[in-house]
Amino acid sequence: MIQITCEICMDLIPLVQDGVAAEDSVFAVEQHIKNCPQCRAIWEGQIPHPADSGRLLEKFQYRTRVFMGMVLMFGVFFGLSLTASSGLFLNSLIMPVIGSIGYFLFRWKSLYLTPCLLFATHLVTNVLGIFQDTEHLDLASLLLWSALYAVFAVIGTVIAGLLHIVFRKED
Repeated sequence: MIQITCEICMDLIPLVQDGVAAEDSVFAVEQHIKNCPQCRAIWEGQIPHPADSGRLLEKFQYRTRVFMGMVLMFGVFFGLSLTASSGLFLNSLIMPVIGSIGYFLFRWKSLYLTPCLLFATHLVTNVLGIFQDTEHLDLASLLLWSALYAVFAVIGTVIAGLLHIVFRKED
């Protein structure tokens, strides 16, 4: 007779019920549910199998953070691409949104991470523009626009942080 714990039995019950478990697993589950009333109730469907909500929540949070990071980078590149166009003033709306997304990714660290990310991305795209013989900014203009975008991003971060503080749940 194979002795298994209740946790192992609960993991194997769905496999046995679906008919995809090995013969030894089927035998072990059958032996265990003869002696364990809790696992027998789960087998008969009286008690639903508890879901591992912690692992599901971590997976959901990871995917959400990856998606928000991609949106953040897309917004940065989109906003920087508007620098030399007539849509330049849309950055007064885009950069605060970038700051608020940065807040939800990094919390208050976003006050310095998002401006650094903006400056680094602006610098890299400008250097690539030099090598590709496209329009690029001189260093003074680069610093000016990066500082202006950083101020807008910090404003967005502060707004998102204050809204988070105001609307958080009380204990």
